[in-house]
Amino acid sequence: MKIANEIIFEVFLELLHEKSFKDLSVKEIVHKAGVSRSTFYLHFADKYVLMEEVRRTLNDRLLSFYQEESSQREKPITFYLCEHIFKYRSFYKVEFADAIAIQKLSDKLAGHLLQAFGDQDYSIFASYGTIGYLSFWVKNEFVMSPAEAAEILLKIGFTNWSKGLDPKLLFLFSANRE
Repeated sequence: MKIANEIIFEVFLELLHEKSFKDLSVKEIVHKAGVSRSTFYLHFADKYVLMEEVRRTLNDRLLSFYQEESSQREKPITFYLCEHIFKYRSFYKVEFADAIAIQKLSDKLAGHLLQAFGDQDYSIFASYGTIGYLSFWVKNEFVMSPAEAAEILLKIGFTNWSKGLDPKLLFLFSANRE
């Protein structure tokens, strides 16, 4: 049997499919959840605290894919990321509409990638690129399936960025680094 805060959490995500966070009220949440207002307030001070709990929980789940051993996964990590984003799309539509939320999530992901790769610059580039691409996918109403988005994200990660550039530009770029 689910406990009240789990029910409230799930109902909140369902209601985000129907209306914007701004227009959502605690009254609607408790009505659909079948719990009393006092039960809601026992777990959450208001809808903003509920949103923060949802944010923490879902973003932690998203980042947890980076903590699993790759040998335990059947598919590339990008597949799991895109499946997660799509499953919780009502939340991520709200989350990725907020530039500060995008930055915070990108920074957290950079921390995970730094542990994995040991290179801060690469970690920052990869994290902001990943979250930026996922945000673009969400904002464009999931015009492709999670599997297609995951494949493109994976391809981007393995792209040789200097391929096809004018060799003179590469020389100038590398000369300016010395």
